[in-house]
Amino acid sequence: MFVKRKKIRLYGGVLLKILVYVSTFYFLYQSLFNDEIKPEIWFSELMHLVRHTAGIYVLAALILIFFNWGLEAKKWQKLAVKVEPISFWQAYRAVLVGICLGFITPNRIGDYAGRIMALQSRQRLDAVGAIFLGRFCQLFITVAMGSVSLFYFLYNFLNLPGAVLLGLASSLIIVNAFLFLLFFQPGIMVTAATALPFAKTLIRYITVISTYSASELSVVLQLSLWRYGIFLSQFMLLLYAFGIHLSWWQLALGVSSTFLLKSVVPSISALSDLGMRELSAMFFFSLLNQNKLLVMSASLSLWFINIALPSLVGLIFVWQLKIKSSRIKQKNKFISVS
Repeated sequence: MFVKRKKIRLYGGVLLKILVYVSTFYFLYQSLFNDEIKPEIWFSELMHLVRHTAGIYVLAALILIFFNWGLEAKKWQKLAVKVEPISFWQAYRAVLVGICLGFITPNRIGDYAGRIMALQSRQRLDAVGAIFLGRFCQLFITVAMGSVSLFYFLYNFLNLPGAVLLGLASSLIIVNAFLFLLFFQPGIMVTAATALPFAKTLIRYITVISTYSASELSVVLQLSLWRYGIFLSQFMLLLYAFGIHLSWWQLALGVSSTFLLKSVVPSISALSDLGMRELSAMFFFSLLNQNKLLVMSASLSLWFINIALPSLVGLIFVWQLKIKSSRIKQKNKFISVS
C-alpha cells in the first residue's frame, strides 16, 4: 500500500510538472502572439534596434536582469533564514521557480509555492509569512516612489482645484505612513489577521513575520529599494531604445506611476497582469506627448526580459523539485520508524 501511494505521488508530481511546462508555454504564446502584435514583426524590430545604436540600451537592460533577480534572491535569502538557512544560489533558484509558477497564476500566487517547494525544512510552510513580508516590502517601495510621481501628473495635467490636490496629497502621505508602520511593526498584521475568520487557518504560517528585528527589516528595505532602482533603470533604457527621448526625470516619473498603478490593480491572470502595465504606461506617457506604440513596445520588452525569459529558465528547476509537503514527510518518517 505504501509503495502504491509513493508511485501515485511520483506520477502526480511528474504530471504536475508537465502541466506547469504546458501552461507556461501556453501563456507565453497567448501573451506574445495575437492579432495586434505579430511576433515576427516585433522581433525583427527588436533585432533592428540591437544592430543599431539603440542596441546598447537593450543590451544594458538584458544585463540588468541578473542584478534585478539577484537582489530579489539576496532578499529572499535574508528572509528565509528564519525558516531555513539557504545559500545565495539556492535562493536564486527558488526565485526563478517562483517566477515560473507565478507567471501562470493570478497575482503571482505561484511565487509562494515555488519558493516553499524549494526549501527542505519540515516547517517550510512557515515561509509563507516570510514571502509575504518580502512582497509587502517591495509594494511599500513601489507605493512610496509612485506616490510622488502620481502627484506630479495630478498636479500638472488634471487641473484639479487646490483643495482637492491638498486632500490627495494628504491621503498619499497617510497611506505611505500606514504602510511604513506596518512594515516596521509586522506584528500588527498578525494581530489583525487573528480577527479575520477566513485568515485564522493561516495564522501559524504568518507568525514568522513578527520575529524580524528592525535591523533585519532595514536590510530587506534597502535591497528592495535597490531592486526598484534596477527595474526602473531597465524600463528607462528600453524607452530610450524604442525612441522615447525625454529627460531622465520625466522618464522616471512616468515609469514610477506605471509601476504604482500596475501594482495596486489586482490581476486575474498573467495576461491581464501583462496588459495592465502596457495600459498604464501608455496613459502616463501619452500625457507627456509620447507615441503610445513605442511605449507599449518598450513595456512588452520589459515584460519579456524580466518575466518571460526567467520563467523559461525557471522551468529547468521546476523539474528538479520534490513535490512533497512537510506533512507527508513527517508521515513517511513515522511509518518507517514504526
